[in-house]
Amino acid sequence: MGGDPPTDLASEIARLRASIDRAAAAAELSLAGHQPASADDGPGSSPAVHKELRRQLAALGERVALAERRNEDPRALRAELATLSFFARTLQTDADNWRSALEAQAQELERQRTAARKEREGLAAERENLVRRRDALQSTVLQTAARMADQYRGECRRTVPVFTVGEGLTVCSVSVSCPRRGLRFAKLWLVTLTGSHDVLVRRE
Repeated sequence: MGGDPPTDLASEIARLRASIDRAAAAAELSLAGHQPASADDGPGSSPAVHKELRRQLAALGERVALAERRNEDPRALRAELATLSFFARTLQTDADNWRSALEAQAQELERQRTAARKEREGLAAERENLVRRRDALQSTVLQTAARMADQYRGECRRTVPVFTVGEGLTVCSVSVSCPRRGLRFAKLWLVTLTGSHDVLVRRE
């Protein structure tokens, strides 16, 4: 009668068993590690796919053990192990794809965090520049008004118009008033800004 020699069947069965073990170990490695928390655990989500792949991996081990316990003839065992070997390789591919998708998701999240951090840093730097500009403009207006007040023995008071240089950042104009003394009339000046934020002294 024809057929494969017993030694060839045994060798083929051992090769298939080793192939299944290698694929299962590779799938286990891909599925190992911390599973990130996710609010989305519906079908197709990363946690759901991970759970299903784990279930299939456990089922693979059970089916291999069951095939070997049946004590069928070597040819039937070889045929079943060949089917399970194909399933094991498919499972390994699915597990590798899951791991790749998980890593891509983690990289995308990190990219988003980095972009958000850079945006916050950029906004903070822009805000800091505006604060320095506001402080410099207000200081120039105050110093100009103070010099005039010293010169004419007048008084300074912050007033309108108020100029906005950024959100919540304003520069107040300053009035310089000199009361009437003897035959001199009272005088009033306004130290303010032009539309281009240059300091302007205007007689009122």
